Amino acid sequence: MRKLRILVALLPCLLLVGAAASAQTTSPVSLVSAGEYDAARAAALESSNPALDSELIEALIDRREGRNAAAIARLRGILRAAPGLVPVRRLLANTLVADGQYEAAEFHFRRLLEDDPDNRAVYNRAIRTISGLKPFGFTASLAFVPSTNINRGTLNEIFSTDFGDFIIDDESLGASGVGLALGAGAFRRFELENGRRLQFDARAAAILYDRPEFNQHSFTLRATLSGADDGQAWSIAPEYKRAYVEGALYYNLYALTLSRALQINDDTALRVRGLAEYRDYIEDTFLTGPRYEIETTLRRRLDPRTALEWSVAYKLGETKAERFQYNGIEVGARLDRVFASGLNLRVGLAHEWRPYRGDFTGVTFPRNDNITTLEASAFNDSWTLQGTTPTVSCRVAFAQSNIAFYDYDVQECSIGFTRAF
Repeated sequence: MRKLRILVALLPCLLLVGAAASAQTTSPVSLVSAGEYDAARAAALESSNPALDSELIEALIDRREGRNAAAIARLRGILRAAPGLVPVRRLLANTLVADGQYEAAEFHFRRLLEDDPDNRAVYNRAIRTISGLKPFGFTASLAFVPSTNINRGTLNEIFSTDFGDFIIDDESLGASGVGLALGAGAFRRFELENGRRLQFDARAAAILYDRPEFNQHSFTLRATLSGADDGQAWSIAPEYKRAYVEGALYYNLYALTLSRALQINDDTALRVRGLAEYRDYIEDTFLTGPRYEIETTLRRRLDPRTALEWSVAYKLGETKAERFQYNGIEVGARLDRVFASGLNLRVGLAHEWRPYRGDFTGVTFPRNDNITTLEASAFNDSWTLQGTTPTVSCRVAFAQSNIAFYDYDVQECSIGFTRAF
């Protein structure tokens, strides 16, 4: 079982419980670390609060000797007597993680968010790491999404064809608005032999606007089998999704994702991801068919707080209608930066060339799209609101197409809150 590694700056134990240790040259904590248990016990008895200090020393000895259950019981007893001892609660949270009691550990880290605000970034990172270790869990999310173009409609008013010019209907024009995005999910993990893991995920998501015709919701089921062989991580993930628009089923999706990651050196990693999916549209049957994508990503850590990522992807669409079949290439770059203040910043730029095959309706040439996207997101580990860390994400996209319907741009942001249970 993977263990959470969190650096804990433990103060000398006599300082933890308020005793005066200034006259001593070696703290009981240091004596425990050196394996001098009897000396540590004797030093604790000389403190101004020998009962609590002695109990803490025994807890530290139990932890060092691998007796986590005994250490947890002692630390809980200390906190019942003195609930304001932040370093003791921190030690208890870490010991609970080491013992696999993730729910209890998360409770104490969330308590530390309030009791020790100066170290909120550390505790938030610990809570996120615990989410990746728990055998089951639930998530809920909420976001406000103001957008200049919620339906990705065009700003053009005329569609020129070989038969003349036609006025584009209002439903195909861009519409601005503010969406409310809601989501809920659950997962269950199973640890298998040889370090492999099987995880099942179920998720429901919706985005609602003041114009019901643009409302969307979906239900997704996914199973992921993952592992690592000779330092190379891999995963296989089948997925099923039902997507709805304005309350009516829009399409069913069946997908399979394969990924492989290779750690080239301490600072460089290479990842290859392949996706095959089949979409079955209920009414727009001409869009039904398979789609494929293969992406290669190279990630380079520039320093402990900064990483740069480059990616290239090939995309293939094989819909029933030839005019919607495509071969596309997307290239992108992304910068990740973690600041000492706890601010986590991510900025990405991508461009996709997507030429289609068959002639589009009404013209004697195929559609050709060029899409440029700039994205940025930020959150601060030191800021929490009711146990969640707000995340702000913004996206600007410019889609240039030789078919007027698909020539658009959009600017949108989201202010989101996600809570794990």
